[in-house]
Amino acid sequence: MESPFEYNGYVTGASFIGRSKEVRMLSNLIRERSNILIYGPARIGKRSLIYNTLETLRLESYQYTLFNMNLFNVRCIEAFLLRYTNIILSRYASSPMEMLAMAKKYIPSAPYILNEKRIGVTALTNKNKDLLTESQITEILELPAKLAKDSKDHIIIYFEQFQDLLLFEDPSRFFSILDKVWSTHNGISYIITGERTNAMHYIFYETKYFYKFAENIKLAPIDENIFSAFIEKGFLKAGKIINSDMALQIYRTVEGDPWYAQQLASICFDLTKGYMNDKIFDEALGRLINLHSFLFHSVAFGLTRHQVRFLKALLDGVTKFSSADILYKYNLNSSANVNRIKGALEKKEIIAYNGSKDPYFLDPLLRLWMKHYYFVK
Repeated sequence: MESPFEYNGYVTGASFIGRSKEVRMLSNLIRERSNILIYGPARIGKRSLIYNTLETLRLESYQYTLFNMNLFNVRCIEAFLLRYTNIILSRYASSPMEMLAMAKKYIPSAPYILNEKRIGVTALTNKNKDLLTESQITEILELPAKLAKDSKDHIIIYFEQFQDLLLFEDPSRFFSILDKVWSTHNGISYIITGERTNAMHYIFYETKYFYKFAENIKLAPIDENIFSAFIEKGFLKAGKIINSDMALQIYRTVEGDPWYAQQLASICFDLTKGYMNDKIFDEALGRLINLHSFLFHSVAFGLTRHQVRFLKALLDGVTKFSSADILYKYNLNSSANVNRIKGALEKKEIIAYNGSKDPYFLDPLLRLWMKHYYFVK
């Protein structure tokens, strides 16, 4: 029997567990036509939550029109708006010519023409390389609101990798225009997601833009009892046995990270012939760490000596990094240097801060690798 544990994409059905509260919250917000913000490290379940919620709404006969836009390879305003236009108009037009006609109707100032090469699904392309004016940008951003008004549809626009807008040449300019336009859209739901925790926090809580624009749904770890019971059930379906303590160990070893937990459970499942034991667990954990060791080596390679020393102190349980004895023990030089180290590690998305303002590793497996492999003498 193939492993019942899924980690290669978003999960649905029986594999989607422990998020009933979040599904209800997201469902209610969509019905209210509110905007939603969901962010956190990669593969913590953002996409699974969204698609399972949308499926729940569909089964309840709630009508909506969904547009999904991934921003991972968008690097300028012009590229963003061209993709935005193509994605939206392709849903309402039955042909490229109809898309062009709709563009002329709804966004007449947009410099778009038919793409004669027809690469991929892009029907429209820019007719020149001129930068868009603010009035053109505003007009194109108003497109979904105009279509929603004419079609009476509840339009949902789901953005992935929203933090990548920070890579634009002048992100503040675009955020300012987005904020001004989106704040007037009452009949559209924007679902904004990102996987770089610190970057997303900066956009929505440290800049002056998007103030109270969206409801933030925070994805806390799935309850350990629910997850461990799910692991036990997965083993049992194939006639394999894992006791509750061992299932909990899988969950706790990766600090409740659902992606790592599913992966570790899957490796344990494949190695188990009858009864799961400590030896199998140790081998499975070694294999999991080995799978990701190349990435972790790359992360470590990009660290300065001071950043490495700071992370060693963090692993040792240090919380007061600027005290004289800690500065001396870990050779961190000065309090000012500690602040620079923290800022650099935040930008690299290696650490974040909890409610007590204490730093912690964003990636639990990286933390495990550094503690038991990198810093082993």
